[in-house]
Amino acid sequence: MEHDPNTANFFFHALFQAHRTAVQAGLAERGIEALGSPLLMMLLQCGKEHGEIPTQRALAKVLLVSPAAIAMSLKSLERLGFVEKRTDPADQRRKRVTVTPKGEEAVETCWKVLMEVDRRMMEGFSPAEREGLERYHQRMLQNLMGAEGSVPENPFERMECQCSKP
Repeated sequence: MEHDPNTANFFFHALFQAHRTAVQAGLAERGIEALGSPLLMMLLQCGKEHGEIPTQRALAKVLLVSPAAIAMSLKSLERLGFVEKRTDPADQRRKRVTVTPKGEEAVETCWKVLMEVDRRMMEGFSPAEREGLERYHQRMLQNLMGAEGSVPENPFERMECQCSKP
């Protein structure tokens, strides 16, 4: 069996790990390293601000992870006081997750950390290069997702949330 010596795979993995490490270090510097997934918290806050608290199933779909992974993350966030679960008034079997005031402060910190890390990561790139890179990433994601439909620009758009829009 021949192996493709494509180093792009290595660099993609290394970039993901380096970005994640930088974000976690930034969160740790600010005392919220236990937060886990900043994106999950940001999506929850976005939903809260727009009056549409997402279900666990919706969060799993948006973040491309299993519902079990979301449940474990939410249990940890709830234990730490960042979120709380409430029964959906329209369907007693459903649980809605909302961000607590402590969680809201953490979300603001997440935005700051992510912006700092992204600014550092994209240093020296022109606006055209940034746009091209985003299109390439979208296309790669579409290739991996197959015929499931078009890939929105970002997870906030998957939830029809405008939090990331200027």
